Amino acid sequence: MRPRDTVHRSVGVRDSRERTGRGRRTGRASPRWRGLEVTDHGFSQFDGRSNVSLGAVVRNTSGRIAYRTEVSLRVVDAQGRDAVHPSHARWLIQQIPVIRPGEQVALGATVATREVVGGAADKVSSFDVAFGSVTWLPADTAASFPPFAATVHDIERSKEERLTGSVRYSVTSTACRPMTPRGTAAVFFDSSGAVVGGLLDAVHEPSQCGTAGYDARTLDSDIPLRADQAKTLVSEYCDLSRLAGGVYRPSGEPVN
Repeated sequence: MRPRDTVHRSVGVRDSRERTGRGRRTGRASPRWRGLEVTDHGFSQFDGRSNVSLGAVVRNTSGRIAYRTEVSLRVVDAQGRDAVHPSHARWLIQQIPVIRPGEQVALGATVATREVVGGAADKVSSFDVAFGSVTWLPADTAASFPPFAATVHDIERSKEERLTGSVRYSVTSTACRPMTPRGTAAVFFDSSGAVVGGLLDAVHEPSQCGTAGYDARTLDSDIPLRADQAKTLVSEYCDLSRLAGGVYRPSGEPVN
């Protein structure tokens, strides 16, 4: 069985209403970030549950390869306070291994919010997307970073809890040698094309990022009911090697 984080849930919620929202994007004006942009991002919070689903789309507008782009999410309530439960804060710092010129990649997370007075889940007002460090590589190194194109086939939902589900997808590989998996990100859109959430599955299977194509599915997560399956974006995070430090990383290091 694949391990997962403990997520705070309210049992028996089948038809929870969803509250969606937009966010702000930061870090685009600095020269260091020119060539990367967040094209859209949004979130869904579920009544009766403490989880919030966050999603964003990051695009490389440059002619170079963005390698190991660090991204941080700040989720706040109406008073401007951090709204994420401390046990899930580590999911707010991630690293996208490779963004090729012109490529759009998924960035997502499903996290629990902290509790406010009375034990209710804090209500998310917005979240910011900020870029951290990134290494720019020339386009002629593209052969070292082959694409792993993902095709979404289905959003499989639990019959007991319709908010709980996973994304079933397949990947086409053009790699001549195995790469190192760093996670799978998904972003969910509604029928109008607006981002309503996302997820990051940081558990890896041996077949991922290999030289042959494969079928896969993400770990179960809260998926907004208004997610349009046909518009779902999945990105396989494949790297040359793992980060130093193993699974347990000091504060401030990316979760993946």
